[in-house]
Amino acid sequence: MSRNAIIAGATGLVGAELLKLLIKSQSYDKILVLNRKEVKFDSPKVIGHVIDFDKLDEFDPGVKIDDVFCCLGTTIKKAKTKENFRKVDFDYVVGLAKKSKDWNASKFLVISSLGANTKSGIFYSRVKGEMENTLQKLDLPHLFIFRPSLLMGDRNESRPGEKTAIMVYKVINPLFFGKLKKYKGIKIEKVAKAIIETAIHSEDTFKIFESDEIQGY
Repeated sequence: MSRNAIIAGATGLVGAELLKLLIKSQSYDKILVLNRKEVKFDSPKVIGHVIDFDKLDEFDPGVKIDDVFCCLGTTIKKAKTKENFRKVDFDYVVGLAKKSKDWNASKFLVISSLGANTKSGIFYSRVKGEMENTLQKLDLPHLFIFRPSLLMGDRNESRPGEKTAIMVYKVINPLFFGKLKKYKGIKIEKVAKAIIETAIHSEDTFKIFESDEIQGY
């Protein structure tokens, strides 16, 4: 039975990989991509929409939506202020989740981060934790949260610090095993596969996937 999906953040590292899998999957008929800028897509399955996420209420999918994939996220450096960071990683994510209920979507799947915690002393992790907690209070039919460790993949944008971290992780990754496995750097392909496999096959109403579990995909 074919499904229709919405994906937000499809130009990001994991989002782009996830979009590839959605296009290849026979389970999906239409894939609506919500993006702040116009992007060209080769597949006839993909329908691009230029969206102002501050005005998401104005958007009508026009088709029945089964799954909503949220890959939205930024960095403090790119956002420039904590307020702008929170707008993307909290406001836009929660706003999309609320709209998924209006669209009667069955599943909402979102990328969070390792260490997400409302009590964290790290602003990034604290916002991710607050986002997760808020989503859990929305009474979504099916909610899946993914907490990957450092993402291993090639970014289009320049992030020198992250590139250095990835180089270091490639050397020390073998040292992360047992209870430390969730801190192991993870390939974007594994994260994307875990997300789409969960969307297609899982009947759980709620689950958080830690990075070590995502490694198994």
